[in-house]
Amino acid sequence: MQTTESMVLHEPGRLEPETFDVPDVSDYGALLEVETTSVCGSDIGIYKGKSPFDSFPLLLGHEVAGRIVDGAEETLERWGLEVGDRVMPEPYIPCFDCQDCQRGHYHMCDENRSYGVTLSATEPPHLWGGYGEYMYLDPDSRLHPISDDVSGRAACLGSVIGNGVRWILRKGDVSPGDSVAIVGPGAQGLASTIVAAEAGADPVVVLGLEQDDTKLDLAADIGATETLYSDQDNIAERALEPTDGEGFDVVVVTAPASPAIQLGIDLVRPRGTAVLVGLTGSETSVELDRIVVDEISVLGGRGQALDVERAMAILERNADDVERINSHVFPVSEAETAIKRQLPGDAFDPEIVHAALSPE
Repeated sequence: MQTTESMVLHEPGRLEPETFDVPDVSDYGALLEVETTSVCGSDIGIYKGKSPFDSFPLLLGHEVAGRIVDGAEETLERWGLEVGDRVMPEPYIPCFDCQDCQRGHYHMCDENRSYGVTLSATEPPHLWGGYGEYMYLDPDSRLHPISDDVSGRAACLGSVIGNGVRWILRKGDVSPGDSVAIVGPGAQGLASTIVAAEAGADPVVVLGLEQDDTKLDLAADIGATETLYSDQDNIAERALEPTDGEGFDVVVVTAPASPAIQLGIDLVRPRGTAVLVGLTGSETSVELDRIVVDEISVLGGRGQALDVERAMAILERNADDVERINSHVFPVSEAETAIKRQLPGDAFDPEIVHAALSPE
């Protein structure tokens, strides 16, 4: 039987190669040959032991692009796909039976099955994540074809652009001419920047820390009308200048920190909308009185659901910009290096916007 090697997180801080049998999918499911996997911020959180989502031992990787190389006839017919098709699978695997799935909220499915996050590598057929050469595709997966003209570095970010669509368009309901601020210039914030710019938002202001220079420079290139350091004095007052001090119609906070959340709320205009998406992992204190007095809508944004179809079209139109979010690509065997170079410490590399992995 053919075998394959993947990188498995056995416990926080211990990522090691492990050999698995390549599953027989002739009767059920399909097999994806992985082209590129993006190292999501949640992967880093799980590696650090600071995420509520983990199922050790865990084969990480839920932002994936690749090509179907085998599959059960019934499964492929269900998807309307064929062996050889290049696809981007969504992270969430719906059950289609629970109330949330039936209402389109499959990202909150009762079974809570998600590639690279909640499915342990001990569960057959084991290849539940993209940190390897192959990944198993459950028949209930939602897959999106993607053209060969789009690079793997961009293609694997389809669900990330889907997050931007959800937060900017579905939650924020942004229209041309609306003002948008994005607090946090990581991959999620940059994806939101692309979506906001394409939606015709103006101004689009992106805020990050002084150590985020490379990310802020990219934000300026892909749609931000202005970038600012969020850790400088009087930043709220300075950030409001493009709105003549009135505040932003929509603020998306992707940075998982209490000061970022409070700043986001400070930037919203009366009757505006704040979309909060970063998990802090702890209790957070914010000024509630202003939310009440100014009737600010505060919305949670967990992740994409029924937003990825629209996102894939945006990705195709903006593929060159999306590709730049994955600024560095590492061999999958160096996944731990890719993670550590994005963590504060001796190995931290400020030139990395976001890292991706590719099989050797």
